[in-house]
Amino acid sequence: MGWMLWHLAREKEKRERKYSDWELFKRLIGVFGYYKAESLAVISIVITTSIFSTLIPVVMQRTIDDFIIPGATHNISPILIMSLIYLSFVVLFFALSLTRSILFAKLGQRIIYRIRNDMFAKLQFVSYDYFTSHESGRTISKVTNDVDTLGELLTTGIIDIFADLFSLGWIVGIMFSYNVSMTLLTFTVVPLLLLITIIFQKKVRVAFRATRVTIAKLTANLQESISGIKVTKSLSREERNIVNFRDLNRDNFDANITAARLSALFMPIIQLIAATGSGIILIYGGYAAIKYGSVSYGELFMFLQYSSMFFAPIISIFMFYTTIQSGFAAGERIFEVLDEKPSVENAPDAIKLDNIRGEIEFRNVSFEYEPGIKVLKNINLRIEPGTSIALVGHTGAGKTTLSKLISRYYDVTEGELLIDGYNIKKLDLYSLRKNISIVPQDVFLFSGTIMDNLKYGKKSATDEEVIKTCKILGLHEFIEELPEGYHTDVKEGGSRLSLGQRQLISLARAIIANPRILILDECSSSVDPISEALIQKGINILLEGRTSIIIAHRLSTIKAVDKIVVLDQGQIIETGTHEELMKKKGRYYSLYSTQMTSNIIN
Repeated sequence: MGWMLWHLAREKEKRERKYSDWELFKRLIGVFGYYKAESLAVISIVITTSIFSTLIPVVMQRTIDDFIIPGATHNISPILIMSLIYLSFVVLFFALSLTRSILFAKLGQRIIYRIRNDMFAKLQFVSYDYFTSHESGRTISKVTNDVDTLGELLTTGIIDIFADLFSLGWIVGIMFSYNVSMTLLTFTVVPLLLLITIIFQKKVRVAFRATRVTIAKLTANLQESISGIKVTKSLSREERNIVNFRDLNRDNFDANITAARLSALFMPIIQLIAATGSGIILIYGGYAAIKYGSVSYGELFMFLQYSSMFFAPIISIFMFYTTIQSGFAAGERIFEVLDEKPSVENAPDAIKLDNIRGEIEFRNVSFEYEPGIKVLKNINLRIEPGTSIALVGHTGAGKTTLSKLISRYYDVTEGELLIDGYNIKKLDLYSLRKNISIVPQDVFLFSGTIMDNLKYGKKSATDEEVIKTCKILGLHEFIEELPEGYHTDVKEGGSRLSLGQRQLISLARAIIANPRILILDECSSSVDPISEALIQKGINILLEGRTSIIIAHRLSTIKAVDKIVVLDQGQIIETGTHEELMKKKGRYYSLYSTQMTSNIIN
């Protein structure tokens, strides 16, 4: 039983840790390769600073042994000269340290800038399913909180550790050149330092990983709560949401307290061991100086200085250890995003079609979101260029899934999907999607003006083109009535406009992009019937010559389409025109009759 629990714990650790410390370290060091000149400048300053700082005790040793101790000359001039040398070293050390700090900060910020840009660019090109399987709040936390944490590691961690390691090596070299036995005595506490490090390593890593997870959950909950504030108020969920947020905030608090407690316990132990090392040198060196005179007073002073300087980098490394662990935990999450492999990507020999005709054909297509659960089954459907079809059926029948396959948000599980006779998997994604526009039911507008949103899919569109489209769709009048017309700021998510107005702007935006294939997912469901009738006339004009796929719930709006496709449980059960399907008196007839009867009663 104990072996099984150990095995399960090891498997859990493997799943949690996708990258070893060495892998993360190599990746982080590799980042500096983008800024070779700046990195070399920083390294040069680090080496120069370390050399000058470690020569100061030598100056003091020479001053004590040659000019201060009993029996030495008492001419004040050499002491003044040595004092000036000492002061020069101190001033130079200060200037170099200041320069190093400035260069550290600039280099670190440039790296943060690059990583954050790379992450955002990566998120623009990951597959659609990434966003359905990852909470947006956690993704935001990775781009903001985790990058900041990694930046702290890069600016005050890795380069400082390099500086400390160089100083440590330089100090050890000087100490050995003066007194081997006292140097070896200094090393006696190093094994104890390593042992303490090994004991704390895993605990600290787990603790700081927990802080990253809890802050991500907190950010995700905050983002969701703000986005869904209307639903919250309509269902009086304020108190419950406060409790949920408080619980997540408590988890984050507890995780950070645990990490802080480990850090607080760790440092005093390290400092105590370092003080013990200095004490050993003082006892041995003092005895050797007084009893045998084998160690001069200047050397004893110098070794006490070097003892502090020897342990200072070690303590500094251990102080940065929590930063390192926190940074590595953040690095894991950042590299998970940067290493994300899209489930849908271009073939090596992808074909670019600048202008497609709009012919679509499903050949024995089946599709699964989850392995073994088919949401589309053996779909066979041909859509001629420039024609319109409507997809109807109950919720969950597979209508929206069909539209996602046409835009290649997902790849078909079985069968083939052809565009203009080409397998969609062979087409260049950019050239495919620039010829397709989708108007989803859950409309989203971006912060900015109405004109900005209308041109979102075609930045080269002129104001005249935009206004012409809006006039055809009947949008021009209501836009002109707004305080600043087309230059009215819609605010975040289009909150300044009604749902119906946002839906119409979304429709106009899609049409202005001038696609060959247009997919409309109940694009006028939130407008009144009179406005819908006017919009329908405009849509009929604008759809002329385009291949259009209309996902409809209001069956009265699709009577004029070229073909109606009825779906049920992922299968096509009927196809035909409105008149043909009504004559069959099948599923479409039943849906239409039920809807018309309901409208009359209402």
